[in-house]
Amino acid sequence: MRAEETALLAIRSLTDEARIQTLKGDRPCNDRLLKVLYWLNTASQQGQEVHALMSRALAGHSRPSMTKDALLRNARICESLGLFSPDNLAKMRRGVSPVIERGPYAGEIAEVDHILPVSLFPQYDRAFWNLELMPRPMNRQKAAKIGDRQRALLQRIASGER
Repeated sequence: MRAEETALLAIRSLTDEARIQTLKGDRPCNDRLLKVLYWLNTASQQGQEVHALMSRALAGHSRPSMTKDALLRNARICESLGLFSPDNLAKMRRGVSPVIERGPYAGEIAEVDHILPVSLFPQYDRAFWNLELMPRPMNRQKAAKIGDRQRALLQRIASGER
């Protein structure tokens, strides 16, 4: 199998909405987000065009544009925090949280945060477009607050954006 197909099939499988709905436990997409980011980085390092790869992988999703935007935003976050080091990539491939290697939070764990808090919007717990990596201390401070960012995301949902 070609490298491009491997990344495509991995991302498609990890983000499959029907499969995700059958998963048990709390926050089942958190480890999957890390794995998707591993595969996005792998594809990018192999010279693949990740925008096109994501469009193909997310075909048929309920919100493909929002999901693609969120996954690419998370890849940029990984870059800025130094999460794509060999050690961190090995962790992410297994769905384990990486350690921040760059910036003021160096040495801290990067956690998956729900932009729209699960306590207020449990229906979006399994939506990749609602997930974002951030340093553990920031995630623990955030709590279940609704600010401009959350209102903007809710407006995108209400507008029917896909």
